[in-house]
Amino acid sequence: MNRLIASSILVFVLATPSFAQTAPLPTKPDELLAMADLNNDGSISRDEFLTVRSASFSRIDMDTSGGLTVSEFQTILSDRVSRFAGRAFSRVDADGDGVITQAEWDANPPEIFDRADKNGDGVLSPAEREAKRYKR
Repeated sequence: MNRLIASSILVFVLATPSFAQTAPLPTKPDELLAMADLNNDGSISRDEFLTVRSASFSRIDMDTSGGLTVSEFQTILSDRVSRFAGRAFSRVDADGDGVITQAEWDANPPEIFDRADKNGDGVLSPAEREAKRYKR
């Protein structure tokens, strides 16, 4: 169950600052992690990952209200994990008001990075990205 929730939350890594707003949103872990390599060095630091994730908030906030609704949240989930949308949304919506703020978003990073970072050094090497440990 935690893997499915973590997988659904992984989908939040949706855009880099240079990623076109009209491009389809990727839902595969490899595509999402590749987008987080901001300096194109082949490795992804936790800071890069969190920067991309934080920047994705405005892309998901389609009505530019400053908060994510359940329906906006559901648009970024793959069909495979959409049935867990309510539970995943509730985990991120810390105050339970039905809207995820930028602060709540940033305070709840997906677990996928930490699971993939086998040696715990805060950087995903190409070898760690290729490992099957975080893949389903």
